[in-house]
Amino acid sequence: MFNQDHLILLLLIPIILMSLSVHEFAHAFVANLFGDPTAKLEGRQTINPLAHWDSVGTTLLVGLILLQSFGIPVPAFGWGKPVPVNESNFDNPKLYGLQTALAGPLSNFLLAAILGLVIRLTHLPPLALGLAITTIYLNLFLMFFNLIPVPPLDGSRILRLFMSDQLYYSLASNPILFIALVFVAFYFLIDYLIIASQFLTTFLSGIH
Repeated sequence: MFNQDHLILLLLIPIILMSLSVHEFAHAFVANLFGDPTAKLEGRQTINPLAHWDSVGTTLLVGLILLQSFGIPVPAFGWGKPVPVNESNFDNPKLYGLQTALAGPLSNFLLAAILGLVIRLTHLPPLALGLAITTIYLNLFLMFFNLIPVPPLDGSRILRLFMSDQLYYSLASNPILFIALVFVAFYFLIDYLIIASQFLTTFLSGIH
């Protein structure tokens, strides 16, 4: 028998997919703005979740959330399909590459801020309010997580300003090193990511 918590978990699936889509759309939009139409030409400049569905990462995420909705206590994690960016089309690859990368986390913050404004200006019913607050939290967590300076997460572009392209791409193209760095960073930072996301969720929504 589904209770309200299980229903919220099910409703979170399209919300998370949309949040990931907004994130990837922002990358594609800004890259095209700076002169690289690669993602746009591949149909990635859209908020259609199917365009950003990663056969492994997104399928895993949805599957784990479905298991949670049936009361199976599994951690939910996954990722969207990375947007292709050809920095050789940029006049200033490092600067525009950084701005393109940061557009994703910024889009999640803007989505959270808009929802926070909706909560403050309206009187949502309990279920909708719970979903809105959870969506704000998830977008903020996604923002903070992607700002971790580990290749190829978005925040790693900040590190790229202080290292050679050869070193950066050798780090970013090594999947074993990437997974190890992400897990280590996540292990040490998870509590801080949660605290920061909760604090900003309360600040934006006004709900304590």
